[in-house]
Amino acid sequence: MNKTVTINIAGLVFHIDEDAYNKLDSYIQAVRNSIQQESEDEIIADIESRIAELFAERIDPQTGVIRMNNVDEIINIMGKPEDYIIEDEPVRPNYFTSTNKAYKKIYRDGEKRILGGVCSGLGHYFNIDPVWVRILFILLFFAYGLSFVIYLILWVIIPKAVTVADVLEMKGEPVNISNIERQFREGAANSYQQIRTAGSSVATVLRRIIGIVLIVFGVMGIFGSFFAPIIMNTDKGHIFNEFVNYDEAQTGIPLWGISLSLFIMCAVPFIILLLLGVKLLNPKVKHIGWVSGILGFFWLISIFIFSYVMINLDIQKDKIESLFEGNFDTKMSQTDLNLNDNDTLNIIFQKDQRIFTINDTLTGKYKYSEVDDIYVEIHESNRGKAYIEVEEKVFNNKDLNLKSLSKYNIQIEATKFSNTLNYDYSIKSDTLVLSNSVLTTLNDFTEDSKVRVKIYITDNQKVKINGNDNRHFWNVNINNNGKNYYKFNSEGRLENTNNTIN
Repeated sequence: MNKTVTINIAGLVFHIDEDAYNKLDSYIQAVRNSIQQESEDEIIADIESRIAELFAERIDPQTGVIRMNNVDEIINIMGKPEDYIIEDEPVRPNYFTSTNKAYKKIYRDGEKRILGGVCSGLGHYFNIDPVWVRILFILLFFAYGLSFVIYLILWVIIPKAVTVADVLEMKGEPVNISNIERQFREGAANSYQQIRTAGSSVATVLRRIIGIVLIVFGVMGIFGSFFAPIIMNTDKGHIFNEFVNYDEAQTGIPLWGISLSLFIMCAVPFIILLLLGVKLLNPKVKHIGWVSGILGFFWLISIFIFSYVMINLDIQKDKIESLFEGNFDTKMSQTDLNLNDNDTLNIIFQKDQRIFTINDTLTGKYKYSEVDDIYVEIHESNRGKAYIEVEEKVFNNKDLNLKSLSKYNIQIEATKFSNTLNYDYSIKSDTLVLSNSVLTTLNDFTEDSKVRVKIYITDNQKVKINGNDNRHFWNVNINNNGKNYYKFNSEGRLENTNNTIN
């Protein structure tokens, strides 16, 4: 059974084990003997106030009694009695310069830490704001996670500042009575402030997390913004028309000006995110407001320049396309299908065989490409017979009005050739063979070449369609499995007869 005594420290009442009380009393008396200054009573009062605050944080909630382990922990935090001794400055030889400079030691700062206090401790040691150290670690994280490894190593090898003497050495301040007293007063003020704002600790942690996230996104966004002008310059076909030479002087802004405005337009929002993250980590950082305002001004200018160029380009493209629109020839053809009343029309799609012979593989001249823009519709014939209509919309540049083009400072490249071959299809008895593509010299205009095929059959006739060709049919719901027969019902709709041929 342990004897418990009641003590009063700095106006607060505590219940403490007798053994723990004896050790605490001996500690305070040893500190008093170490000080031996005129203001020792005031200093001892500050020390006792600090001890009372630490006791209040560590008191056993079940028994309300201070134990021996609590006293040992407090002594460890407050420091040994000899830390409070002021020794005379040692006499140095004449060939040395006498100085009162305090020597720093590197510690992890436990008071202003986010994780382990490494960045805050390094900030104290190198006398820089810990925010910049944290930003450096974030940037190094993108170098194969280098900062993560360095942080863990420093967390292990750097000791934590626990006692008052450790804190003073971390800050590079001499361990003397005045600094110890000031540290105690600052510690007391911080403790009272923490008690009053205990609920704000969660908000502080959340603010720091958000700040770090914003910095990470900001750095990544700024880095990615460098690639936007590069992509634009390497893929001009999506901005300038591929078929014609567009004079960039038409807008009055050189290409590098467009690239610069694009970079500013992309990078400024991420720079502001970065600055906001820094502000959340360190609210004392100044001038972020007006810096963000200046960046916003340049951002608006870049948006205006880029928008002006893009709108001008769009207008020029519309003018160009209006000139070329007249060069799309529409061809219509109609052919009867040789089918009896109850026959079945077999529809087959195949590759246009001319693709293998029409291209000059040695010179590449007049090289044709396949444009998969073939659409087929099946309708019920009101003429009492089956037939097919083919509508071709193709582009050729042989009739271009060069005078109209020169009015817009547009010149056709001599090396460009534009032509589209007639659509290839054939009728063999009850089989209709359609090409699955249009052969054309591919550019911005010929790629719009298209073919529409309309097939008309009577209500007594059927069509046989391969499910793999369903992408070509517009008005028919094609079964993807095998070949199926389709026929018009009494309502005039084409439906599957459920007869499948695998």
